[in-house]
Amino acid sequence: MTRRLRCLLAPLAAVSLWYAHAAAAVVPPASVDVAAADTAFGFRLLNAVQDSLPAQNVVLSPLSAALDLSVVLNGAEGQSREEMLAALSLAGSDLEALNTANAALLKTLATPTRSVTLSVAESLWFDGRRAMLRPEYVAQTRAWCDATITDLDFSSPGAAGKINAWAAQATDGRIDHVIERVDRDEFALLLNAVYFKGQWRRPFDKSKTQPRDFTLLGGTVAQVPRMSQSGHFDYFETPSLQAVRLSFGDGDLVMAVLLPAPGSSLRKLEAQLTQAQWADWNARYASRPGTLELPRFELRSRYRLNQALQTLGMTRIFKQQSAQLTGMFAAPPGVAKPGGFFISAVLQSTYWKVDEAGAEAAAVTAIGVTTSAMRRPPAPFSMIIDRPFFCAIEDRRSGALLFIGAIYDPTT
Repeated sequence: MTRRLRCLLAPLAAVSLWYAHAAAAVVPPASVDVAAADTAFGFRLLNAVQDSLPAQNVVLSPLSAALDLSVVLNGAEGQSREEMLAALSLAGSDLEALNTANAALLKTLATPTRSVTLSVAESLWFDGRRAMLRPEYVAQTRAWCDATITDLDFSSPGAAGKINAWAAQATDGRIDHVIERVDRDEFALLLNAVYFKGQWRRPFDKSKTQPRDFTLLGGTVAQVPRMSQSGHFDYFETPSLQAVRLSFGDGDLVMAVLLPAPGSSLRKLEAQLTQAQWADWNARYASRPGTLELPRFELRSRYRLNQALQTLGMTRIFKQQSAQLTGMFAAPPGVAKPGGFFISAVLQSTYWKVDEAGAEAAAVTAIGVTTSAMRRPPAPFSMIIDRPFFCAIEDRRSGALLFIGAIYDPTT
């Protein structure tokens, strides 16, 4: 190459390099599929809780837990943040992209759909006499989840009552008692509430509901009111399970019920639950004629999720020496050092009712911070849910799992 040609090309190369750097500087962070991540997190959390409560009902809201923990995540730094991201099935995610994705998910869930009530609310309560929230953290939290942020004297006699009243209002009265009292060492409480109520697209006929046998895990038989309906359902089966999906309203939200085959078990089915497996199963549903018999049930649960979350790898955030919640608090002089704050408890209260008209479910997560070819029609199926089963309420618009449950005994 001649010297003259090199001189002519040099400015062009410099311009190209400048454009490349400029383009790289404005590339937005990669999008985050928070619904898929929440599904993966929810199944892992279910198994971790079930390990400590073998053969007992476990009903959780992956959405509520993930959103509430995401509020804490925005105040965590360093290795604590990385551990939280990994436990939430979000390893490597950019925080700004995560907040944007969660905001979009909340907007989707807030979109009205016929015959369904669905609401998600977030609140953050802190005692400003002991520690102050950083202004940038407050602005960030309000921006992506529209959280209600309240400065409350935690030492006042009515503090717990005000927090419980918020939970009751956010869940239409289904969960009205989240905490007994505010712990004297707590600086903040973060609450997320999810409330769902939907009417079946095709309600069950009450006159067909009859007491029927339900075989519990140990072989004991209990009498359970069982609803019955025949028609066309979204359905599939494999050698290890039967699955049916029931629609609410326009079908944007559904309840899936998975019944292990007689030779299998609910615990084996739970062990198969992953986000990829769930997506595979969702692709298999097809309209098929048949008869469904489903227990009518109403369940209430309450869990302390500290150990389950630590089993998933979220350990540092529960230790005062390593929590790294410096992005959340700015402590008044002489009161507490920001590095001393950590999560003292993650609690979740749930409610789930299924009857002939539809389903209703609620959850409150509380986090305490202390320091066209013609084919032969398929043969009709018969799905008699008379033994432990799994079920889930899913928002099909976003793919978010609102509630999941391993039901061993629908009478408790």
